[in-house]
Amino acid sequence: MDYRCPVCGTNLAKRRLTQAIITRMETDCSNCKSIIRLNVHRAEAILVVADFAAIIAFGVLAYWLQSQSLALAAFGAVMLGALALPLLEHTYLRIWPRYAKR
Repeated sequence: MDYRCPVCGTNLAKRRLTQAIITRMETDCSNCKSIIRLNVHRAEAILVVADFAAIIAFGVLAYWLQSQSLALAAFGAVMLGALALPLLEHTYLRIWPRYAKR
């Protein structure tokens, strides 16, 4: 994924920890102070929603049926989502710009 600022071209991949943890749709570039927005790809959004739906479905079914195997499947869905998003970023979204001009 391309983490450069769309205005000045500064690499924003190594941002401060608070900016990496607290994700906002609009932020400012640390170099040129222009307002940039997070550019979320459709595949990224679909993956997150599908993973969240699988976690909720397995969790509800595990609670409702009192099944340890479904609880383990919910945990597996969590781990699969944690693996799939960085894998998607490094393969399919290699040249996708993370930030766009406002």
